[in-house]
Amino acid sequence: MGYAHDYASAIMYRGRIPMEPVDFVPDWADRPRKAKFYPDAETLPLPDPAGGPRPAPGFTLPLLSGMLQDSYGLTGRRLGVQANTDLAALPHYTQANWSRGTASGGGLYPVGVYWAAGAGGPLAPGVYHYAPHQHGLRRLLTGDVTGEVRAALGAGPDGCTQYLVLGVKYWQNAFKYNSFSFHAVSMDVGALIQTWRLWARAYGLRIAPALWFDEERLARLLGVVPEEEGIFAVLPLEWEGDGSRTLAAAPAAPSTAPPAAPPAVRLRDSERSRTVLGFETLHRIHAATLGRAGERPAPGALDAAAAYPPRGGQAIP
Repeated sequence: MGYAHDYASAIMYRGRIPMEPVDFVPDWADRPRKAKFYPDAETLPLPDPAGGPRPAPGFTLPLLSGMLQDSYGLTGRRLGVQANTDLAALPHYTQANWSRGTASGGGLYPVGVYWAAGAGGPLAPGVYHYAPHQHGLRRLLTGDVTGEVRAALGAGPDGCTQYLVLGVKYWQNAFKYNSFSFHAVSMDVGALIQTWRLWARAYGLRIAPALWFDEERLARLLGVVPEEEGIFAVLPLEWEGDGSRTLAAAPAAPSTAPPAAPPAVRLRDSERSRTVLGFETLHRIHAATLGRAGERPAPGALDAAAAYPPRGGQAIP
């Protein structure tokens, strides 16, 4: 398992053996935004969520709006009495701390939710970024790029034209948790996905994330720097009406034109922090997960591996 096993061991024993940098202190005055902000992108407000849970043939825009709002939208403002040191600042709007539906991660929103919308959906095909503070979608790219997503997956559900892609901009969490942040955001991604599974189940829908894919290809599509933002999961959506469509097309005539450059988001998010720090441990564990798209294990191969602890290493007390 290489460095991934070393990192997991360091996380397990960090109570007795502190992880580097041991003297790190967050600069709260220079903290980043709690969510990515694209100043040059148009923001489309999402509609009111759908009504009470009832079986649905697939996702619709109101259903997707409800799932995003209930999981990663702002659902309340924290003003209750508690033991944190920022209690005196909470009544001030500029220091307000908001709560969300998904457990884990407190008021931080490090997971970026991208929607690769294909043909036949409610919006023009393109790439959109969910803005939790506005409960809206920022249009980052126009055009159907779901073929790129399917190619990065290696294989995708037949007829699927809508995908959610989950990325993490590390600095949004590392400014506070430094080397521990890769573990923290991995938990946050898992908590968010499980929230969606529970939410969708009430409507008879299934959330089945893909966790093995060509991350570098998706990073290029989303216009993110792999060293700064990791892609953690891709979720094909069962969209209403998708079952009646097919992705098969008539063979195209051979073209003599040079191949076009792969599609990519050109817009960049705005970083509020004046100083952005990098952490060697964080870079090493992310690098250990890249470049392995072609080593996809056979179906069921990981099930047996997950049933036993890795050989070697220290015994867990």
